[in-house]
Amino acid sequence: MLNEPGHVLLPPSRLILHVKSGQGKILPFTKDEVVRGRVIRRIPPNHALLLFGEEHVTARTSVPLRERRIAFFKVEQVSPQCVLKLVEPRIGDLDGGNGLLTRNALYESPYKSLIKILAPFMRSVKGSAVSKVPDMLVRWWGLLSRISFPSEQVVHHRQFLKSFIDGSGMIWEHKLRTFLLSEFQSANKLDALIEHDLKGLALKSLADGAANKFVSAEAIGRFVHSLEQFQLLNVSRLEGQGQLFFTIPLQFQDQFGFGELLIDLPQKGEDEEADREGDKVLRVSLLLQMSRLGPVRADVSVFQKAIRVGFWVCEEEIQSLFNNYGSLLKHQLERHGFHLKEVTCRLREANVLTQTSLVEDLLDSEEHQINLIV
Repeated sequence: MLNEPGHVLLPPSRLILHVKSGQGKILPFTKDEVVRGRVIRRIPPNHALLLFGEEHVTARTSVPLRERRIAFFKVEQVSPQCVLKLVEPRIGDLDGGNGLLTRNALYESPYKSLIKILAPFMRSVKGSAVSKVPDMLVRWWGLLSRISFPSEQVVHHRQFLKSFIDGSGMIWEHKLRTFLLSEFQSANKLDALIEHDLKGLALKSLADGAANKFVSAEAIGRFVHSLEQFQLLNVSRLEGQGQLFFTIPLQFQDQFGFGELLIDLPQKGEDEEADREGDKVLRVSLLLQMSRLGPVRADVSVFQKAIRVGFWVCEEEIQSLFNNYGSLLKHQLERHGFHLKEVTCRLREANVLTQTSLVEDLLDSEEHQINLIV
């Protein structure tokens, strides 16, 4: 008979698990070895049931793990409690290779791999010659361009975030489920659903081989897998911490850059009346790599109708530009019923801001450790 799942504590390491005599059993691991476990099921918001050999263990962690997949862990500590750290899946492990969310995968936008696939075809043709490009690739490129943030239309693109999420592939399964549960299903409606979703187009291409003469199935599969890493991340963080993270393509003429958006939603408390009154803080961080301004980070907090904004830039000239537009920002917010409490613009070294990623804000390194005891 298997042991009952034990309790698990999250790091930091200063948090110590005190075990009473006779309660529980330490897993038979040795320090620095890599152990293999199976993810039995997720227990929202921050737990998972894992299987090591014949031992079932309940782990508390912020790492999103997919159910029924193999995961590998390095033993960081054996006593007084067993501390494991998630490591990359082993090459060739077919069961675990496609399902495990890895930290490194979050530092590169999935759309970057798609652009690498499509750009050589689209840039090699001009005007009417686009008819020589496979139809599937043209549709991919058109949708990718529509969900990219046009730098010259920032003010006029108020519905951009909604359009981006709808076509990005991030909610493909939700859209497909809604379609399947609807009473009005048709092949035309399904085709329209696929046409407006990057993941839908990619999966259709893999299924019918429409683009395989020009693009390898492996390349398309890598894009889908990379996108699913971010889907898994958002499912986990939204359930546990009320956070959403997106990487957004930025289109500068025929070149692409990438921005990052982190949304920290207000958490619901036990006091429903307080929740209704809106006594919660909404936080949003935006990191952009701009062609002329360079790297720019914006941190915004909203409490009821009061807003605080902090910018980070690399050059004094850009700092002065942002400072000069503070009054305009205040005026625009007041037109929509908000009050700008504070706006600041600070300098940060270019090498630091360029290497910054909002992934670091989202996933602290200590959250990638799991303390286990049976």
